[in-house]
Amino acid sequence: MMMTYEFLVSVVIPVYQVEQYLAETLDSVLAQTIGMEHIQIILVNDGSTDGSEAICLHYRERYPDNIVYVKKENGGVSSARNEGIRYIKGRYVNFLDSDDKWCADAFAHMTALLEDDRTDVVCARKCFFAGRDGWHHLDYKFAHTEIADLTKRPDCIQLDVTAALIRTEAIGDRRFSVQLKYGEDAAFINTILLDKRTLGVCREAVHFYRKRQDDSSALQNELKSRSYYFDSPVYFHTYLMELSRQKYGHIEPFIQYTVMYDLSWRVRKQLKDCLSEEDFAAYCNIIIELLRQINDKVILRQTNLWKKQKLYCLLKKRGLHRLARLYRKISKTTIMFE
Repeated sequence: MMMTYEFLVSVVIPVYQVEQYLAETLDSVLAQTIGMEHIQIILVNDGSTDGSEAICLHYRERYPDNIVYVKKENGGVSSARNEGIRYIKGRYVNFLDSDDKWCADAFAHMTALLEDDRTDVVCARKCFFAGRDGWHHLDYKFAHTEIADLTKRPDCIQLDVTAALIRTEAIGDRRFSVQLKYGEDAAFINTILLDKRTLGVCREAVHFYRKRQDDSSALQNELKSRSYYFDSPVYFHTYLMELSRQKYGHIEPFIQYTVMYDLSWRVRKQLKDCLSEEDFAAYCNIIIELLRQINDKVILRQTNLWKKQKLYCLLKKRGLHRLARLYRKISKTTIMFE
Protein backbone atom coordinates (compact mmCIF):
# COMPACT_ATOMS: atom_id res chain seq x y z
CA MET A 1 0.00 0.00 0.00
CA MET A 2 1.30 3.41 -1.01
CA MET A 3 2.00 5.60 2.01
CA THR A 4 0.95 9.24 2.01
CA TYR A 5 2.97 12.00 3.62
CA GLU A 6 2.12 15.52 4.71
CA PHE A 7 5.60 16.83 3.97
CA LEU A 8 8.43 16.15 1.57
CA VAL A 9 11.15 16.32 4.23
CA SER A 10 11.10 15.88 8.01
CA VAL A 11 14.09 17.20 9.96
CA VAL A 12 14.63 15.63 13.39
CA ILE A 13 16.83 17.81 15.59
CA PRO A 14 17.96 16.62 19.05
CA VAL A 15 18.40 19.68 21.27
CA TYR A 16 20.73 19.78 24.25
CA GLN A 17 22.47 22.87 25.64
CA VAL A 18 22.76 24.59 22.25
CA GLU A 19 21.26 28.03 22.80
CA GLN A 20 24.18 29.74 21.04
CA TYR A 21 23.87 27.61 17.87
CA LEU A 22 20.25 26.50 17.50
CA ALA A 23 18.79 29.56 15.75
CA GLU A 24 21.48 29.41 13.05
CA THR A 25 20.70 25.74 12.49
CA LEU A 26 16.95 26.31 12.25
CA ASP A 27 17.35 29.30 9.93
CA SER A 28 19.32 27.12 7.49
CA VAL A 29 16.36 24.72 7.33
CA LEU A 30 13.84 27.52 6.98
CA ALA A 31 15.87 28.92 4.07
CA GLN A 32 15.59 25.75 1.96
CA THR A 33 14.50 26.54 -1.58
CA ILE A 34 11.88 23.76 -1.64
CA GLY A 35 9.78 26.01 0.62
CA MET A 36 8.74 25.68 4.24
CA GLU A 37 5.38 24.26 3.18
CA HIS A 38 7.25 21.06 2.26
CA ILE A 39 9.27 20.81 5.47
CA GLN A 40 8.47 19.48 8.94
CA ILE A 41 10.86 20.17 11.84
CA ILE A 42 10.81 17.94 14.91
CA LEU A 43 12.64 19.48 17.85
CA VAL A 44 13.40 17.04 20.66
CA ASN A 45 14.57 18.81 23.81
CA ASP A 46 16.73 16.21 25.54
CA GLY A 47 16.71 17.80 28.99
CA SER A 48 18.34 21.16 28.19
CA THR A 49 18.77 23.51 31.13
CA ASP A 50 19.96 26.54 29.16
CA GLY A 51 17.89 28.81 26.91
CA SER A 52 17.34 26.18 24.20
CA GLU A 53 13.67 25.62 25.11
CA ALA A 54 12.82 29.30 24.65
CA ILE A 55 14.31 29.21 21.16
CA CYS A 56 12.36 26.05 20.30
CA LEU A 57 9.09 27.60 21.48
CA HIS A 58 9.78 30.82 19.59
CA TYR A 59 10.21 28.98 16.29
CA ARG A 60 7.22 26.72 16.94
CA GLU A 61 5.10 29.82 17.50
CA ARG A 62 6.25 31.18 14.14
CA TYR A 63 5.53 27.89 12.31
CA PRO A 64 2.90 26.01 14.33
CA ASP A 65 1.87 23.83 11.35
CA ASN A 66 5.41 22.77 10.55
CA ILE A 67 7.25 22.47 13.86
CA VAL A 68 6.72 19.78 16.48
CA TYR A 69 8.28 20.37 19.90
CA VAL A 70 8.90 17.45 22.26
CA LYS A 71 10.46 17.69 25.71
CA LYS A 72 11.97 14.68 27.48
CA GLU A 73 14.44 13.75 30.19
CA ASN A 74 18.06 13.61 29.14
CA GLY A 75 18.84 10.28 27.50
CA GLY A 76 21.44 11.07 24.85
CA VAL A 77 21.32 11.76 21.13
CA SER A 78 20.15 8.26 20.13
CA SER A 79 17.26 8.39 22.58
CA ALA A 80 16.27 11.84 21.29
CA ARG A 81 16.38 10.78 17.64
CA ASN A 82 14.34 7.66 18.42
CA GLU A 83 11.72 9.84 20.08
CA GLY A 84 11.66 12.11 17.05
CA ILE A 85 11.07 9.20 14.66
CA ARG A 86 7.60 8.79 16.19
CA TYR A 87 6.50 12.16 14.77
CA ILE A 88 7.86 11.94 11.22
CA LYS A 89 5.35 12.93 8.54
CA GLY A 90 7.79 13.49 5.69
CA ARG A 91 8.60 11.24 2.76
CA TYR A 92 12.28 11.70 3.54
CA VAL A 93 14.02 12.42 6.83
CA ASN A 94 17.20 14.18 7.92
CA PHE A 95 18.63 13.79 11.41
CA LEU A 96 20.31 17.15 11.83
CA ASP A 97 22.59 18.08 14.72
CA SER A 98 21.52 21.25 16.47
CA ASP A 99 24.78 23.10 15.79
CA ASP A 100 25.15 22.27 12.07
CA LYS A 101 23.48 23.79 9.01
CA TRP A 102 22.57 23.25 5.36
CA CYS A 103 23.21 25.20 2.16
CA ALA A 104 19.94 26.66 0.88
CA ASP A 105 19.38 24.33 -2.10
CA ALA A 106 20.50 21.09 -0.43
CA PHE A 107 17.05 19.54 -0.03
CA ALA A 108 16.06 20.42 -3.60
CA HIS A 109 19.02 18.53 -5.06
CA MET A 110 18.85 15.60 -2.65
CA THR A 111 15.11 14.93 -2.95
CA ALA A 112 15.44 14.99 -6.74
CA LEU A 113 18.04 12.23 -6.51
CA LEU A 114 15.80 10.24 -4.14
CA GLU A 115 13.13 10.06 -6.82
CA ASP A 116 15.27 7.23 -8.16
CA ASP A 117 14.07 4.29 -6.05
CA ARG A 118 17.31 2.39 -6.55
CA THR A 119 18.54 3.95 -3.31
CA ASP A 120 17.12 4.84 0.09
CA VAL A 121 19.90 7.21 1.16
CA VAL A 122 21.38 10.32 -0.42
CA CYS A 123 24.35 12.05 1.17
CA ALA A 124 25.77 15.56 0.82
CA ARG A 125 29.29 16.92 0.95
CA LYS A 126 30.51 17.92 4.41
CA CYS A 127 32.30 21.20 4.93
CA PHE A 128 33.80 22.11 8.31
CA PHE A 129 33.29 25.52 9.84
CA ALA A 130 33.91 27.43 13.11
CA GLY A 131 36.89 25.68 14.79
CA ARG A 132 38.14 24.24 11.48
CA ASP A 133 37.56 24.74 7.77
CA GLY A 134 37.89 22.60 4.64
CA TRP A 135 36.17 19.49 3.34
CA HIS A 136 35.72 16.18 5.11
CA HIS A 137 38.30 13.45 4.47
CA LEU A 138 35.70 11.37 2.57
CA ASP A 139 34.94 14.15 0.07
CA TYR A 140 36.65 12.12 -2.67
CA LYS A 141 33.41 10.22 -3.26
CA PHE A 142 31.71 13.36 -4.62
CA ALA A 143 33.46 13.53 -8.00
CA HIS A 144 29.99 13.76 -9.52
CA THR A 145 26.36 13.21 -8.57
CA GLU A 146 25.23 9.61 -8.98
CA ILE A 147 23.62 6.54 -7.46
CA ALA A 148 26.72 4.62 -6.39
CA ASP A 149 26.65 0.82 -6.48
CA LEU A 150 28.39 -0.12 -3.23
CA THR A 151 29.25 -3.58 -4.54
CA LYS A 152 31.41 -1.82 -7.16
CA ARG A 153 32.42 1.23 -5.09
CA PRO A 154 32.95 -0.21 -1.61
CA ASP A 155 35.11 2.75 -0.59
CA CYS A 156 32.07 5.04 -0.91
CA ILE A 157 31.80 5.25 2.88
CA GLN A 158 28.87 6.87 4.70
CA LEU A 159 29.29 7.36 8.44
CA ASP A 160 26.64 9.86 9.49
CA VAL A 161 22.96 10.70 9.25
CA THR A 162 23.37 14.45 9.68
CA ALA A 163 24.54 14.98 6.09
CA ALA A 164 22.01 12.59 4.55
CA LEU A 165 18.38 12.25 3.56
CA ILE A 166 16.81 8.85 4.20
CA ARG A 167 13.65 7.43 2.69
CA THR A 168 11.29 7.26 5.67
CA GLU A 169 9.72 3.93 4.74
CA ALA A 170 13.21 2.37 4.68
CA ILE A 171 13.63 3.05 8.39
CA GLY A 172 10.85 0.68 9.40
CA ASP A 173 11.40 -0.48 12.96
CA ARG A 174 15.10 0.43 12.97
CA ARG A 175 16.20 2.68 15.78
CA PHE A 176 19.46 4.24 16.93
CA SER A 177 21.38 2.17 19.46
CA VAL A 178 21.16 3.68 22.93
CA GLN A 179 24.20 1.59 23.90
CA LEU A 180 26.35 3.69 21.60
CA LYS A 181 27.80 7.13 22.29
CA TYR A 182 30.15 7.01 19.29
CA GLY A 183 29.33 5.47 15.93
CA GLU A 184 25.54 5.41 16.39
CA ASP A 185 25.12 7.25 13.08
CA ALA A 186 27.26 4.79 11.16
CA ALA A 187 25.63 1.74 12.71
CA PHE A 188 22.14 3.04 11.93
CA ILE A 189 22.63 4.25 8.36
CA ASN A 190 24.66 1.24 7.24
CA THR A 191 21.89 -1.16 8.27
CA ILE A 192 19.77 0.70 5.70
CA LEU A 193 22.53 0.70 3.08
CA LEU A 194 22.81 -3.08 3.44
CA ASP A 195 19.29 -3.44 2.02
CA LYS A 196 19.93 -2.08 -1.49
CA ARG A 197 23.72 -1.70 -1.34
CA THR A 198 23.50 1.66 -3.08
CA LEU A 199 24.14 5.25 -1.98
CA GLY A 200 23.14 8.49 -3.65
CA VAL A 201 26.02 10.99 -3.64
CA CYS A 202 24.96 14.57 -4.32
CA ARG A 203 27.83 16.91 -5.16
CA GLU A 204 25.60 20.00 -5.30
CA ALA A 205 24.35 19.69 -1.71
CA VAL A 206 26.54 20.91 1.15
CA HIS A 207 26.18 20.17 4.84
CA PHE A 208 28.14 22.46 7.15
CA TYR A 209 29.60 20.58 10.10
CA ARG A 210 30.58 22.67 13.10
CA LYS A 211 33.87 21.95 14.81
CA ARG A 212 33.40 23.66 18.15
CA GLN A 213 36.30 25.83 19.22
CA ASP A 214 35.72 24.91 22.89
CA ASP A 215 35.96 21.13 22.17
CA SER A 216 32.51 20.63 23.73
CA SER A 217 30.96 18.30 21.17
CA ALA A 218 30.59 14.57 21.91
CA LEU A 219 32.81 13.56 18.98
CA GLN A 220 35.57 15.90 20.09
CA ASN A 221 35.59 14.28 23.55
CA GLU A 222 35.44 10.66 22.41
CA LEU A 223 38.92 9.67 23.58
CA LYS A 224 38.02 10.50 27.16
CA SER A 225 35.22 7.91 27.28
CA ARG A 226 35.44 4.16 27.92
CA SER A 227 32.43 3.75 25.65
CA TYR A 228 34.60 4.67 22.68
CA TYR A 229 36.93 1.74 23.40
CA PHE A 230 34.50 -0.99 24.39
CA ASP A 231 30.95 -0.20 23.23
CA SER A 232 31.60 0.99 19.67
CA PRO A 233 33.54 -2.15 18.64
CA VAL A 234 30.57 -4.27 19.77
CA TYR A 235 27.49 -2.25 18.77
CA PHE A 236 29.00 -0.61 15.69
CA HIS A 237 31.83 -2.63 14.13
CA THR A 238 30.90 -6.19 15.10
CA TYR A 239 27.17 -5.52 14.76
CA LEU A 240 27.48 -4.44 11.12
CA MET A 241 29.80 -7.31 10.25
CA GLU A 242 27.43 -9.88 11.72
CA LEU A 243 24.40 -8.29 10.06
CA SER A 244 26.16 -8.46 6.69
CA ARG A 245 27.00 -12.13 7.26
CA GLN A 246 23.36 -12.86 8.11
CA LYS A 247 22.08 -11.15 4.94
CA TYR A 248 24.70 -12.20 2.40
CA GLY A 249 26.82 -14.95 3.95
CA HIS A 250 29.90 -12.71 4.02
CA ILE A 251 31.03 -9.29 5.16
CA GLU A 252 30.24 -6.91 2.31
CA PRO A 253 33.37 -5.03 1.18
CA PHE A 254 31.71 -1.66 1.81
CA ILE A 255 31.09 -2.70 5.41
CA GLN A 256 34.74 -3.71 5.69
CA TYR A 257 35.77 -0.30 4.37
CA THR A 258 33.43 1.40 6.83
CA VAL A 259 34.83 -0.49 9.82
CA MET A 260 38.43 -0.16 8.67
CA TYR A 261 38.06 3.58 8.13
CA ASP A 262 37.05 3.97 11.76
CA LEU A 263 39.81 1.62 12.89
CA SER A 264 42.38 3.62 10.95
CA TRP A 265 41.71 6.61 13.18
CA ARG A 266 42.01 4.37 16.22
CA VAL A 267 45.38 3.17 14.98
CA ARG A 268 46.60 6.77 14.84
CA LYS A 269 44.91 8.48 17.80
CA GLN A 270 46.74 9.13 21.04
CA LEU A 271 44.98 7.24 23.83
CA LYS A 272 43.87 9.13 26.91
CA ASP A 273 44.65 8.02 30.44
CA CYS A 274 41.18 6.54 30.98
CA LEU A 275 42.37 2.96 30.39
CA SER A 276 44.22 0.79 32.87
CA GLU A 277 47.00 -1.46 31.60
CA GLU A 278 44.60 -4.40 31.67
CA ASP A 279 41.90 -2.51 29.79
CA PHE A 280 44.39 -1.31 27.20
CA ALA A 281 45.45 -4.91 26.54
CA ALA A 282 41.79 -5.95 26.16
CA TYR A 283 41.15 -3.06 23.78
CA CYS A 284 44.15 -3.99 21.63
CA ASN A 285 42.86 -7.57 21.36
CA ILE A 286 39.51 -6.21 20.17
CA ILE A 287 41.22 -4.22 17.41
CA ILE A 288 43.24 -7.25 16.30
CA GLU A 289 40.14 -9.45 16.16
CA LEU A 290 38.39 -6.89 13.97
CA LEU A 291 41.41 -6.65 11.66
CA ARG A 292 41.28 -10.43 11.18
CA GLN A 293 37.86 -10.04 9.59
CA ILE A 294 38.99 -7.41 7.08
CA ASN A 295 40.59 -8.24 3.73
CA ASP A 296 44.21 -7.23 3.26
CA LYS A 297 43.25 -5.16 0.21
CA VAL A 298 40.90 -3.04 2.30
CA ILE A 299 43.62 -2.36 4.86
CA LEU A 300 46.17 -1.49 2.17
CA ARG A 301 43.82 0.97 0.47
CA GLN A 302 43.26 3.14 3.53
CA THR A 303 44.20 6.68 2.54
CA ASN A 304 44.70 7.99 6.07
CA LEU A 305 47.31 5.44 7.16
CA TRP A 306 51.01 5.48 6.36
CA LYS A 307 52.45 2.40 4.62
CA LYS A 308 54.32 1.52 7.82
CA GLN A 309 51.08 1.58 9.80
CA LYS A 310 49.35 -0.63 7.23
CA LEU A 311 52.13 -3.20 7.38
CA TYR A 312 52.00 -3.17 11.18
CA CYS A 313 48.24 -3.86 11.04
CA LEU A 314 48.80 -6.77 8.65
CA LEU A 315 51.44 -8.29 10.94
CA LYS A 316 49.13 -8.00 13.96
CA LYS A 317 46.25 -9.45 11.95
CA ARG A 318 48.34 -12.56 11.24
CA GLY A 319 49.35 -12.95 14.88
CA LEU A 320 53.00 -12.09 14.19
CA HIS A 321 53.19 -10.02 17.35
CA ARG A 322 56.93 -10.26 18.01
CA LEU A 323 57.74 -9.35 14.43
CA ALA A 324 55.24 -6.49 14.60
CA ARG A 325 56.86 -5.21 17.78
CA LEU A 326 60.32 -5.39 16.22
CA TYR A 327 59.13 -3.70 13.03
CA ARG A 328 57.48 -0.95 15.02
CA LYS A 329 60.72 -0.31 16.93
CA ILE A 330 62.98 -0.35 13.87
CA SER A 331 60.68 1.71 11.64
CA LYS A 332 59.75 4.13 14.45
CA THR A 333 56.11 3.79 13.38
CA THR A 334 53.49 5.66 15.38
CA ILE A 335 50.84 3.14 16.39
CA MET A 336 48.28 3.43 19.17
CA PHE A 337 47.64 -0.26 19.77
CA GLU A 338 49.94 -3.19 20.53
